[in-house]
Amino acid sequence: MTVTGGPVAIGGIGGSGTRVVAALLRQMGHYIGSDLNPALDNLWFTLLFKRRSVLLESDRDFAWLCDQFWMRMTGAPDVRGDSLERIARLAAPDRMAHSWDWYRQRAATWKDAPPVRASAWGWKEPNTHLVIDRMFALRPDLRYIHVLRNPLDMALSSNQNQLKLWGAILLDRAVAEGPEDSLSYGCAVARRIMRIADDHPGRICMVEFERLCDAPASVARQIADFIGAPVGDDIPAWFSDIVEQGAPAIGRHRHIPPDMFAPDDLHFVATLGYAVD
Repeated sequence: MTVTGGPVAIGGIGGSGTRVVAALLRQMGHYIGSDLNPALDNLWFTLLFKRRSVLLESDRDFAWLCDQFWMRMTGAPDVRGDSLERIARLAAPDRMAHSWDWYRQRAATWKDAPPVRASAWGWKEPNTHLVIDRMFALRPDLRYIHVLRNPLDMALSSNQNQLKLWGAILLDRAVAEGPEDSLSYGCAVARRIMRIADDHPGRICMVEFERLCDAPASVARQIADFIGAPVGDDIPAWFSDIVEQGAPAIGRHRHIPPDMFAPDDLHFVATLGYAVD
């Protein structure tokens, strides 16, 4: 299958359905990395970019990180000793989310995994949305798929890792783990992605999780059109089977009173087309 265009990134809030979109991308012929977890997260991206300090990197240093990542993904890694040492230093013992040994394993695969040259490539890592605007400025051919799931449902998810890592930054205040701040974070992410989409017409594809569950074949065609890939007759049926295996929980927010959330957040959720009562 011939796929046109540049790299494609996938992101969203953890638990929003990015895994099945990554599986679709791979099924359509894209290389998405050689160090992946069961959720198909690109763990090289995690090593380089999933840290608060990445938001403080100078333009020069951020561009260096992106160049290293993109060269690794296109099968032409920078094997100079100073570059490998600099990447290895990112496996620091004081990083959140994973153990020091876990990060050291990522640095080891970065160094040792055989390069892969692929005509079409991309990656999935939910935290990509935090840096996609800076990446857009560096790669005019980069496109991004953002999976949006009802923020009220996401507020009750057991996966609150992004709230812990990025919540205080995006909300510009201290945050507490719980549905109220989780909803505020989800709304902040959606607002931000919508602003970036306005600034970069045609480069962001918004995939609604609920529509993905209700009409997976249609979403498969939406994504194929966005990345410029021909979609064979087998792809929509295959994708429908993958989605149906997940048995997602939709509508769990109906079990809690809406007055526990900030009115501004509820209003924004309603503007997205979701019922709030």
